[in-house]
Amino acid sequence: MEDSEPRLFYKRMSRRAALSSGAKVAIGAALGVAVGSLGTYFAATSITSPRPTPTVKKGYFWGDSPYVMTDEWYIALNRALVYYAQYVGDTVLTLDPRASQESQNKDVRYMLAQGVNGIMMCPCTEDGAVAVIEEAVNKGVPVVTYDGSANTKKISISILVDNYKIGQQLAEEYIKRAEKIEGVVFVIRDVAENPVQMARARGFIEVIKKEGVDVLEFNGYHSVETGKKATTEAILSHGKPNLIMSTDLNKTLGAVEALKSLNMAAPRGKEGHIPVIGIDSSPSIMPLIGEGLVDLVMDQPNLFYGALALKCLRIIKEQGEGALPEIGQRIISDPSKKLGPQSDGSYNLFVEDIETPKGVRPFKDPYWAPTICAELHGHRWIVCRAVAVTPENYKTIPVWSTVVNPWFYGE
Repeated sequence: MEDSEPRLFYKRMSRRAALSSGAKVAIGAALGVAVGSLGTYFAATSITSPRPTPTVKKGYFWGDSPYVMTDEWYIALNRALVYYAQYVGDTVLTLDPRASQESQNKDVRYMLAQGVNGIMMCPCTEDGAVAVIEEAVNKGVPVVTYDGSANTKKISISILVDNYKIGQQLAEEYIKRAEKIEGVVFVIRDVAENPVQMARARGFIEVIKKEGVDVLEFNGYHSVETGKKATTEAILSHGKPNLIMSTDLNKTLGAVEALKSLNMAAPRGKEGHIPVIGIDSSPSIMPLIGEGLVDLVMDQPNLFYGALALKCLRIIKEQGEGALPEIGQRIISDPSKKLGPQSDGSYNLFVEDIETPKGVRPFKDPYWAPTICAELHGHRWIVCRAVAVTPENYKTIPVWSTVVNPWFYGE
């Protein structure tokens, strides 16, 4: 991680604030979830409950506070955590703060009152979560964060991507796959006040401009419809681009819809094809990759977030916080090697490749690594890598978009 890279993404924003309502799952407003020994949701939902194999092994009792539990991205993250907790014999209490810092603070204090051994969470805000995190740590309860962080040194370790790096990875992967890089590139992003999407755009632009292309940026706001409108207006004003890049799944979908409306949606390999690439997969984007209308997306390793957080909490409880990766240390993920420091100076951290219901193996490809342990707000940060979803692997790669149907709907 280079210190000169922008840190625009540090301010906490909703991971899925821009999701269209059609991509969300109808689920109860408040979830009190005791998973592990129970493994189910107490809420009215069309999603089938997980049924992991019961275990008799006595383990730890963890508290879990995601950002929200009303969309499939976070529910898939939590489901992977449920199955991994079952595997190691732990119990997890998940409470949904509904993106409210006030609710999250109350939930964490409730978890402390229930006697949890540690807490994993995605802070709703970087500053608003500080007091309750420090309260927990001062009571001897370690805190690990995932998909976000908070402005305190008291967090043992944070587990999340670098959005600037994701933008760079997208550009690098496209350059590696493209036959020719030339002409004009459209970047469809959110408003400048959105630090996550601006970091993604900046990382992508830094790399792609080295290919000698002209880059034009357009504000696609938050939805599929506004992404479609921005792409349509960009094409009508500036002509046909050689490449369209989107900073989130809604604007990727919007770009495809724009090309369709302009009769410019030629499939990959056909004359007139305009490559569309972006950040975030989704169950709606996967078919478009198959149809040749989306060429490449980079996706976060959200299925690993909860499991890695649990693994780190176990290390803390059994060996102390000092046994975690050190800042600056290279991290690998190899289940064939012992956990922890290696002879070459690296640190091995892995989640076992388990099989969950419907034959899904969410951890079979540890694409979040190799990486580095960096520093964030004065504490450790596992800088997770993103993974490329391509025409060759979109049907089989174990990202959240491919586990939705078998896990949630039994398909």
